[in-house]
Amino acid sequence: MSEHCSSAPSADSVLFGETRTGEKVFLHTARNGSLTLRCIDYGAAVTSLEVPDRDGVCENVVLSYDRLAGYEEDTCWCGLLCGPVAGRIAGASFSLEGRRCELEANDGTSCLHSGPEGFSYSIWHGETFSSPGEAGVRFRFSTLPGQWGFPGTLDVTATYTLTGNSLILAWEAETAVPTLLAPAFHGYFNLGGENTASIADHRLAIDADRFMPLDEQHLPCMPRSVDGTPFDFRAPRSPEHAQWASDRQIQLGNGYDHPFLLNSPENGRTPDIVLEHPASGRLMEVFTDQPACVLYTGGSLNSSQRFSGDRGGAPGLALALETQWYPNTPALPDLPQPVLFPGEVFRAKTEWRFIAAK
Repeated sequence: MSEHCSSAPSADSVLFGETRTGEKVFLHTARNGSLTLRCIDYGAAVTSLEVPDRDGVCENVVLSYDRLAGYEEDTCWCGLLCGPVAGRIAGASFSLEGRRCELEANDGTSCLHSGPEGFSYSIWHGETFSSPGEAGVRFRFSTLPGQWGFPGTLDVTATYTLTGNSLILAWEAETAVPTLLAPAFHGYFNLGGENTASIADHRLAIDADRFMPLDEQHLPCMPRSVDGTPFDFRAPRSPEHAQWASDRQIQLGNGYDHPFLLNSPENGRTPDIVLEHPASGRLMEVFTDQPACVLYTGGSLNSSQRFSGDRGGAPGLALALETQWYPNTPALPDLPQPVLFPGEVFRAKTEWRFIAAK
């Protein structure tokens, strides 16, 4: 429900439900200034992010499900953390230090978002925290040896923090043996709130001169220039793709489902991505230290899905901006590989900064 946001930083947890196998899942709420975040232990999913419009009225700007069953039945990674490796891995396998690692194919012959379970459909352990300046939720998860086909074990922490007018997701991880690690947050944004049925009236800018085209198996290939293509978002425009319907890349992605190589990640001074909803005045700036962002306009969303606000799914209902490592790198050896070695600490951070235009 729309309401004026509270200002006091706070955090609390309540039982959200039990999985089909009897595991308890808690709902964690963090409030700070004008923002309210809700997330659950299942997949460390963000179930609500309430953001004010130009009149100070707060609405949920992410797709979510009202009940735990929605997440257990999910087919579109709605608000979930993806990993250990986000995106597609060709042939559902990779080689690392002379060892062949077989993953589970769940997208044709490819492994998508680390298979049918991965980080997304696992139970994390969440703990809330708050202070005079911030509030948030810290999730922890440890993999079993060789779980989902990835070598060794991982100890992972994903921390959501509300500070000022920003939501920050910070990752940390360590491993016992060399492995691949390239996680991402798969939230779907519609800045118009739950009464807005499309992102066509949004404006999107991505600071990227190159994107990764898809092959006929929907696998990202080596980068090419955005010049003269539907993938030039260097100036703000609608992410609606209808005008590009005859473009083969748009057909392959059923809209946009493509990685963009960001020009200056880790800059920190200017946003890598800007999404705006002029009608409400909500504007979201995205800052990341990751080299790529997958723009996905929800081509697989469909009417069988029921999201919060009793919304049925539909292509273009919301869009995902998946900040991450270069996808499909095991099949693209000319790109840097996301290998984590023992003794190293993996760190990654993305900030979503919200502004209410007057």
